Amino acid sequence: DQIINEELGPGERLLDDKLASSFGVSRTPVREALTRLTSEGLVEITPRSGVYVKKLTKKDVEEIYKIRKVLEGLAAREATPIIDDNKLGQLNLLLKKAKRSLNSNDCQPYIDFDVALHDSILKNCQSSRLYSIITNLNSLIHVFRVRVARNKEKARQALNEHEAILNAIKARDPKKAEKVMMEHIEKSKEYIFTNFGFLK
Repeated sequence: DQIINEELGPGERLLDDKLASSFGVSRTPVREALTRLTSEGLVEITPRSGVYVKKLTKKDVEEIYKIRKVLEGLAAREATPIIDDNKLGQLNLLLKKAKRSLNSNDCQPYIDFDVALHDSILKNCQSSRLYSIITNLNSLIHVFRVRVARNKEKARQALNEHEAILNAIKARDPKKAEKVMMEHIEKSKEYIFTNFGFLK
């Protein structure tokens, strides 16, 4: 959470004894957590130097969003005939909460809807391999998701794109669901390139 919330910035060194003291735990669970974060791409180990918060590059983002665009577009197409009306109703309620949150300083409802929509599509596309590939990128994706949520103008635009995806699924239109999902992810990538100065 500290990495996602920018309390620990790109390139910052992570000391296991300091982290253990901060969280009131032994160094063993901290080391296990750092190993997991390394596998998720949030931190990197430099031999004979230490563990650091990973500095993401434009190439990293290009690769992540190229994969997302193709696979989540496919997932939206495959899931559209399958997602049941009960789940669509739940997503609609989350959408309404997210819209209301744009008028406050609470970005969590937006994040909740964003996560729920993408996750519901992935879980209903009937491909465990596709689901596994995307969920393996979730920690990196979430770094940008949280930062987008803090920008009200961009969050409002992204929410409109999410609503278009949801409407295409409600209409049981697989081709349109795929199209609007791919457009949404492409716009997200363009926003990241334009607004995130830490990318090299």
